[in-house]
Amino acid sequence: MSEKETKLQKLKTGIIGLDNITGGGLPSGQVTLLLGQAAAGKTVLSLQILARAIERGEGGVFVTFEESPAQVKRDAASFSWGVHLQESDRWQLIDARPRFNTEAAGEFDIEGLLSIVAATIAKTRATWVVFDGIDQLLQYQPDPRVAIDQVRLINEYCENNGWTLLLSGKAIGDSMAPAHLEGIEYLLSATLVLSARLVNQQLNRSLRISKFRGSGHLADELPMIIDDEGIQLPYHEHLPVDEVIASNERLSTGIKRLDKLLDGGIYRGSSLLISGRPGTAKSTLAGSFAQTAALRGERTLYVSFDEMEAPYVRNLASVGIKLRAHIEAGLIRFEDLSAYSLRVTEHFLILRRLLDSFDPHCLVIDPVSALYKASGTEGASMATEHLIDLVRRRGITTVLTSLSGIDDPEGESTLGQVSTLADSWIVLDYNVRGGERNRSLSIVKSRGSAHSNQERELLLSGDGIYLADVYEHGSEVLMGTARATREREEATAERRRQLKRKQRLLDIERRMELVERERQTLAAELELEKEESAETDRLERIQRQQIKQRRDPEKNNPPLHPASDEGGLS
Repeated sequence: MSEKETKLQKLKTGIIGLDNITGGGLPSGQVTLLLGQAAAGKTVLSLQILARAIERGEGGVFVTFEESPAQVKRDAASFSWGVHLQESDRWQLIDARPRFNTEAAGEFDIEGLLSIVAATIAKTRATWVVFDGIDQLLQYQPDPRVAIDQVRLINEYCENNGWTLLLSGKAIGDSMAPAHLEGIEYLLSATLVLSARLVNQQLNRSLRISKFRGSGHLADELPMIIDDEGIQLPYHEHLPVDEVIASNERLSTGIKRLDKLLDGGIYRGSSLLISGRPGTAKSTLAGSFAQTAALRGERTLYVSFDEMEAPYVRNLASVGIKLRAHIEAGLIRFEDLSAYSLRVTEHFLILRRLLDSFDPHCLVIDPVSALYKASGTEGASMATEHLIDLVRRRGITTVLTSLSGIDDPEGESTLGQVSTLADSWIVLDYNVRGGERNRSLSIVKSRGSAHSNQERELLLSGDGIYLADVYEHGSEVLMGTARATREREEATAERRRQLKRKQRLLDIERRMELVERERQTLAAELELEKEESAETDRLERIQRQQIKQRRDPEKNNPPLHPASDEGGLS
């Protein structure tokens, strides 16, 4: 026997999440058991698998032991994929319900039904066969052991003929086996358990693979949703990206001083958490980030659990953040959701579909802690972790706001410990002193970045958001009136220092002017003395000449000699 013949073959169900957690689908040519309470989704799952098979050009047979064929068709028509069943002749619906008032009178053999199914498969060339509610038929088998034998016969028939069959039955209480079929789960290769239970007065559905021979699979109990598109496993519908690129590009928060404190902004594709108590301006900072992204020409999906679009946009305009034009231009898509209206898993599914349809560069969720208000809160932490993982793998730069933990006196814990997942974390708080409540901002962490560790006052005005300088008084940082008073005192002191400096300069200038005048006077006096000295020297020379002349007049005036008579020399 070849390796291909011995290796387990799988057939895709067409339900992305189910194919992902099973590693490619359900065992081909074998029986898979679907167990669950009423309303757990067994029939919907079976019909959806058939619809996806028909959509791929394959065929199927649906054998109903409980609902009428008309009801089965109505069930299928309520979903988006129901049209594939209504308009196709590649599937057949067989009514195998026991007749009314049927009473058990000895054993029966299921081979007759299998022969009918085999003939139908030959016509439709079906790849999938569904026996929906088999326990409704086998409950008429007086001996439960014989009923189990009937299931064994079905299993062998499928393996011999290469049928891939879904066999559904009701689970009673916490039992993994349907009524009248105790031990059936040991016979078959794969078993899916569907659950439906109330959590906070709302029905929560889940799916678990309790058995899958010869294959690795995810064994966790997974939240499951039934909506217009049928069965959804929101956390496992997309395979992870093979490679996540770590960008070195910095994106602005819209606040220049905050960008400087973050060593240039946050990394593209990273996540920023802004936590704090109510009224500390978390939404305002998130709106600033969205506006800045729009000014760069990038799309931002803004999801708000606290406010509706119109009042939110109006309120932000009062602090210089104007989103209306960007929303109308399609650069910002604002979605307001009610945390209480849906289960947390349904919120995650909505968010994922919004990401798929809008394909944003940036995402804002304000606040992500609202997911803990949703029904089925046992999955809120899982939803948050999967959401952050999803946007991180898609390279979406994300800003999350979160209310601080109620029992945290410092305001530095978040519901579900979201802060441990985010790449950067900013804490907003109140500084109460002297009868004033002033907002403050501090950076707790920013992975891969040098950042300031100082707490700064956060100021809001019609011109926007501003971070004040740090004013320390001993070990305390001054804010509000105390900071303003300190600023005035320092300004006054600076003016005094400037006046003193100016006065010193004036004094120096005056002294220099006096020195210069004295220098000029001395220079003039020296020049005059030189002139007087030169005149004195001249007069003294004249006097000496005159005296000399008086003393030796003949020397100074020699006699004239008469010429020789001979006119020649002797």
